[in-house]
Amino acid sequence: MYFAPLNTRMSATHKHRILLAPLDWGLGHATRCVPLIDRWLAAGHEVILAGNGRSAAWLANRYPQLELHTDIPDYAITYPKNGNMTIHFAKHFFRLLGVIEAERRWLDQFMKKHTIHQVCSDNRYGLSHPDVPCTLITHQLNLRVPRIVKVFTQRLLSNRLKTFNQVWVPDTASESGLSGALSHGGRMDFSVQYIGPLSRFDNPSPNPSSASFNVVAIVSGPEPTRTMFEQQLRQLLPALPCRSLLVLGKPDEDLYQETGNLTVRNHLADAELARALQGAELIVARSGYSTIMDLAALNLKALLVPTPGQTEQEYLAKYHSERGNHSMIRQHKLTLEVIQSALQR
Repeated sequence: MYFAPLNTRMSATHKHRILLAPLDWGLGHATRCVPLIDRWLAAGHEVILAGNGRSAAWLANRYPQLELHTDIPDYAITYPKNGNMTIHFAKHFFRLLGVIEAERRWLDQFMKKHTIHQVCSDNRYGLSHPDVPCTLITHQLNLRVPRIVKVFTQRLLSNRLKTFNQVWVPDTASESGLSGALSHGGRMDFSVQYIGPLSRFDNPSPNPSSASFNVVAIVSGPEPTRTMFEQQLRQLLPALPCRSLLVLGKPDEDLYQETGNLTVRNHLADAELARALQGAELIVARSGYSTIMDLAALNLKALLVPTPGQTEQEYLAKYHSERGNHSMIRQHKLTLEVIQSALQR
């Protein structure tokens, strides 16, 4: 039997042991699970975490009291330097299918060793099991891929989604929601529940009275494009005649640097990051969906810089730019003059 994802009114006789496993594709898949984890814990449920890489490190920092398993198969997602995402993922297609199968075997062995009442996976497509209710969290019901492979990829995606008892979409059911066409429209022959946007800033603190940093830039996503974006911002931000903060999204490392007006931090706690964002005159960030949800929770606008060739981010940046929610700029067009102009606006 399912329990509502955000339900906190469970009786003492209906406590569950929930396995939650977000994909290590940047930090967003982990950070957006915070409202679920917090409300499950508040209701008295036991949450067991599984993950890899920086998302696992982030979860360990955020929830040191929870059991964390890092032996789950790693997708090891990378992005191409030249931005040709279609060819890049075509080369890794069979390897990724192998990881999904390895996930299925991992869960089977995990279930033999642990008592689990529900499995909740964020974009890990192999974590379904016939003995317990299994849920997939995703906003990607309609993939942004070239038309030539659209039918094949959608059929493959649909077949994977049907292995789960239910799909939770972190958005509203309205087609004007934060995810737009990514989560709405098209044929859905699987069970879908729209659970509303998920953000670690569900309960943000009031806006600060004064800004600590004029510009806050956040780096995120898989390598090597994450580092390429970081290097570009490290060159641009010190030239600004105002205080800037660059957050690198690397919770597994400790770094605090100050170079002139630029402060570089590897990671900030949720409350500290929220205050920095709320106090900024300009936010520069990728247009990943978790970032979009975080900005919406804080009621903030940003200059979105989609990862080159990442069709989902390109779509989201354009979608929200056209609606006046944010502005967007291609990474190769991001210059000092663009940032200064955005500051003036």
